[in-house]
Amino acid sequence: MTGSFLHLHVAIDAKGLDLSKMEAHYTVMDRGLGGDKSIAIDGVADGPCGELNMIALSNPCVIDKTLAPEGYMVLHAYGAGNEPYHVWEGMERNSPEYQELKEERSQVLWRAMESIIPDIRERVVLDMVGSPITHERFLRRPRGTYGAATEDYLKDGSTPISNFVLAGDGIFPGIGVPAVAISGASAANAFVNPFQQWQCLDSLNL
Repeated sequence: MTGSFLHLHVAIDAKGLDLSKMEAHYTVMDRGLGGDKSIAIDGVADGPCGELNMIALSNPCVIDKTLAPEGYMVLHAYGAGNEPYHVWEGMERNSPEYQELKEERSQVLWRAMESIIPDIRERVVLDMVGSPITHERFLRRPRGTYGAATEDYLKDGSTPISNFVLAGDGIFPGIGVPAVAISGASAANAFVNPFQQWQCLDSLNL
């Protein structure tokens, strides 16, 4: 299974920002592409996939301005599968310690956002941090994981049980809504032959 996630969702005042000069998605390396060679985390040398090094930043208003009221933007920064669960294990969600840890651990996400919009903290209307505990609670995932790691995927959804086919993020091509949709389509196609598939596509004018 993958590691867990740390999320930062913000809504900001976009006055003076030119969306046409911004990208819809950024990847920010907090400690550089090679990581910090002077540190090792849990005995593993730092690198591009080191703990909270690679940060993904989504800026969806570039694609669809209606996602926020006029004059505002929403952004989402996250460490994809590179936040350890053990740092959060056993914490009470409403405790001061939990809130302090969210503030501390989310600084790397703020830095990623500041690399694109330097004064973003002054523009914030709303900000929310999601921790591995958030992932565990709302996604019902053990230890806040996002799902199966690439090396854990089943190659397909076939089973030894007649007319029983698996689909989901544990099946190739893996995690994420598009990948799971492909998995579901593959499972459906397993019940019909290619000619029946073509007939279905023709009926849908595809």
